Formats: sequence, C-alpha cells, structure tokens
Amino acid sequence: MSDNGGGQIRVTLRWIQIKDNKEAMWDDGGEFRFRSKVTTSGQSHELEFPEQGYWSISDHPRRNKVDKIDKVLFEGAVGETLLVELFGVELDDFTANDTLADYCREYTGDSSTWLGRHQPTDEGSDDPENMIDWRVCYDIETA
Repeated sequence: MSDNGGGQIRVTLRWIQIKDNKEAMWDDGGEFRFRSKVTTSGQSHELEFPEQGYWSISDHPRRNKVDKIDKVLFEGAVGETLLVELFGVELDDFTANDTLADYCREYTGDSSTWLGRHQPTDEGSDDPENMIDWRVCYDIETA
C-alpha cells in the first residue's frame, strides 16, 4: 500500500468491553446494540450488530467483555483516509435508551502505517480506544 491509497484492507472488530452499563446499581446487566461506520474513498460502509437482538453485558469486571467478536466491519479498497466510527446504545424498556460515548478515529498518511491492532492499552492514558464508558479493540490488516 502506498500513501496515495489504492490498497486493500480489512477492519475487524475483536472485542468490546463495557465500563458503565448505564443501569441502576442493583441491575447488573445492560442490553447493548452497536453500529459501525467505516468511511474511505468518499464511501461509507455501515453495519449493526449483533444481527438480531442484543448482547447482555454487565459492568462487573468479570462479565463486562464481549470477546472474540471477530466481525469484519470493512473489507475493500482504501483511499487516502480511513475513518472508523463505532456507536453503542444500551436499550431501555421504560425510559429513553442510553448511548455510549461515540468512538471516532481518522487515519491519514501512508496507509501501511494504519496496519495493526488498535486497542485501549497501546497509546498511553489518552488512548482513543479507551473511552469513558467502554473500550474497543480492532485490527486493520491487508486484505
């Protein structure tokens, strides 16, 4: 891949971890749905997951992670930039749904520098994958 785009990449979501399930203290689990939007070459590719229903996720440290998701969010030709956005919502029956902080990261420059695992512990305390109420991990690799 070169700095002017044109290569083939794959963006794969590996795991999600909830730090705040947006529920009352006595309610251990929240029901979550997620959406991704990956934009490159002026085109956006959106997915919702899980495909049906929701994931029940606690904010308890032993039960707050959905591991081995391995969901391909995008696969194809890449332009000069790549924008990865992730959105989460905790579903409520009797009140308005609670949204998680939006994740947004734009990659520019030589696309070969985008490759690798992007996770909450790889860039220090201000890591963009470590948001206030959730954490994400995904890979960008050649396709």
